[in-house]
Amino acid sequence: MSPDGLATAEGDLERTPFAHLFVYAVEHRLTGALILVEPTGAEHTVRIVRGTPVKIRPSDGYARFGEILLEEGVISAELLAEALATRGLLGDVLLLSGCLDTATIDWLAQVQFVRRMVRLFDLPPETKYRYFDGLDVLAEWGGDPAKVDPLALLWAGLRDHGERSTRLHRTLERIEAVPLRLHPALEPGRFGFREGELAVIDALQSSTPTLAVLVRSGVAPEMTVRKLIYALAITRYLDFGTGGPVAAELSSSMPPASAASLSLGRLQLRPTVHRVGAAAPDPAGDGERAPVLSRGRRRDRPSSEPSPVSSVAGASPLSGGSLSAAVAAELASAAGLDGGRAAGEPSGTDRDREPWGPLAPTDDGAARGSPPPEDP
Repeated sequence: MSPDGLATAEGDLERTPFAHLFVYAVEHRLTGALILVEPTGAEHTVRIVRGTPVKIRPSDGYARFGEILLEEGVISAELLAEALATRGLLGDVLLLSGCLDTATIDWLAQVQFVRRMVRLFDLPPETKYRYFDGLDVLAEWGGDPAKVDPLALLWAGLRDHGERSTRLHRTLERIEAVPLRLHPALEPGRFGFREGELAVIDALQSSTPTLAVLVRSGVAPEMTVRKLIYALAITRYLDFGTGGPVAAELSSSMPPASAASLSLGRLQLRPTVHRVGAAAPDPAGDGERAPVLSRGRRRDRPSSEPSPVSSVAGASPLSGGSLSAAVAAELASAAGLDGGRAAGEPSGTDRDREPWGPLAPTDDGAARGSPPPEDP
C-alpha cells in the first residue's frame, strides 16, 4: 500500500535509472521509503536507512521464502507442503520442528533480500518512482533490517542487469577516450567482484588504459568491462578529480566481500550484520519468510535504527525546498556549468517534481581529459 501525501521526489526510470537513484541515496545517506510502480501496477517498497536499503517488500510476492528453500535444496517439496499446511509462520515452523537451524534461516533470508534488491535493476524504464523522506513505512513489517554493503548490492544489480540502465551508454561515451585511474580509496572486496572482474581491476591498477584499450585487451567479456567501468564511474571510484568516492566513509563498518563470502545463488556478497527477518513476511502459510520465535522482536521495543533524518554535510537536502535545486546546483558547480540553470534541467513544476532527473553532459568534458561527474 502506497503512503498518502506528497512525495519528496518522483520520476521514472527512463530519465533516472535505478542505479543512479541507488547511488544518490547512498551518497546523501537518505532515510525514508522508495516506492517503485511498474507499468503493470506491481509495486516495490524499499526502506532506506542512512543510504542503505534494509528492507524490501514486493507486491507480487517475488522470491518467496518457500521457493528459495526448494531452489537451494534445503528441504524437500513434501516437507515444505507439510510446513505450509500448518498455516503457521514458515520460519518458525521449520525452526521449531528441527528442520532448519537459525544460521541457515538467516542465510536464506539474506538470499531473499539480495534477490529482491537485484530485481529492481531490471525494472522497465517506464517504472515510476516516488521517494518519501523520513517515512518508516516498513519499520514494523517483518523482522529486523538487513545490513549488506550498498556497494556490493549495487554491483550485484549491475552485474545482472546493467544493460537495462538507460544511461550506461551515455556515461561510457563521455569517458571513452579518458585514461582510467582507480581512486586509491577503492576496496574491490566491498563490491564483491569475482575472479574475472578482479582481472579488470588488476589491469586498471597496473596501468591507465582507456575504455577502448581495456575492451580490446580481452581481459574480460566486453559487457563485463563496460558494466564494471560504469559502476566505478557513477560511484567515483574512477578518479577524475571531481570529488571523493561514494560510501568510502563506510569502509570501517563494512568488511569486504571475498571468495569466502556466503554464496547467494549466483551472487557473492558479504553482509556485515544480518539480523533475522530482514526479508520480512507476507501472510502466514504462503511460503514467505517469517520472524523466528527464538529470536523474535518485541513490538514495543525501542528501535535500534537511526532516527529517520537524512544528512548531507549536516543538513538534509530534502528539507525546506526542492531537491531539484540542491542536486542541480551541486552537479552544475562540479561540472563548471551555470549554477542557476544547468543544461537540460527541467523547468517550472517539472523541475520540482523530477528532483533526480538527469543533467545534460557538457560537450567538451571528455575532450579535456577530465569529464564532469556523472549525476546520480
